[in-house]
Amino acid sequence: MSPDAILLAKAISSLQPSPDYLKDYVFPIALAFFAALLGGWSAVYINRKQDLKNITKDNFIAANQTIILAHECLNNLVAIKSEYKDITYNEPLYRAFRFPTMISKTENVKFNASTLYFIRTIPTANKAFFEKLAWNFKHRILRIKILSPSTDDTMYSWRNVVRISSMFSNYNQIMEMLSLRNGLNEQVKEFSKGVDLSTPGAAEQLANTLGDRLCGGFIDVTEVTIALIDHVIIELHKFMIEFAAIASSNIELNRIKEWGGLPTYTNQQPLFLKILKPIVKPDYKILAQYIGISEKEALARYTYKDWVKPS
Repeated sequence: MSPDAILLAKAISSLQPSPDYLKDYVFPIALAFFAALLGGWSAVYINRKQDLKNITKDNFIAANQTIILAHECLNNLVAIKSEYKDITYNEPLYRAFRFPTMISKTENVKFNASTLYFIRTIPTANKAFFEKLAWNFKHRILRIKILSPSTDDTMYSWRNVVRISSMFSNYNQIMEMLSLRNGLNEQVKEFSKGVDLSTPGAAEQLANTLGDRLCGGFIDVTEVTIALIDHVIIELHKFMIEFAAIASSNIELNRIKEWGGLPTYTNQQPLFLKILKPIVKPDYKILAQYIGISEKEALARYTYKDWVKPS
């Protein structure tokens, strides 16, 4: 080979780069690995975020549907009570006759308490940034035990789903009592034609005509219905005012900002405020005689205690 050819071969050989194993082998493999790892992590993160959003939507819908159902029940009971709200006397038989046959909807409502599984004993969502930061530092880093309210405190709040379920169960009981009472009312009307209850002794005469069984049953169903309606109206009103804030404290609303918030409730109409007040109580002594029980038993039977923590 000529000297020029040798020099040219050396020159060409010198232009080839020296082997770089990190650049040529390790880096491409690492890049492919981390790209796959990042892609997998992103998929998990996106799926997790979507799952949490779907759960939040379900919880929001469940709370909203419960509020709407309660509102419908409250409106129905208000319409029913407006038919007899002007009862101002305590004679049980007079009261029973003043309570008319109800032609409004008396259908039961369906409530599934399990849909409110997300309600906790303490607020867990929608905390301010620094509040959330302080909570995480206190309970996750310092491991300070989370203090929960006492059983009594929870029992008398709307965080107690049993209370909500009882409210709707009592509403359904009212509908059943109204249906039963409508039938009794039509029977009693047949016996009371031409009777003027405003005349002296008319109530006693009519009671004798009806007989102890029909008269006592008619009065009993009426007074149970009146007492239960007063109780459930107050419960529904408190629920409408208080529940939205409680439900929101356990739903991360920032995940579904486009859905807005749960509805708040207020009603200051004079007629509604009047209906909120329980009507005049019956004379329990006379009521007990009609039913055939003691006055103490009558007071207990026709009194429903509010969900208020004893002081």
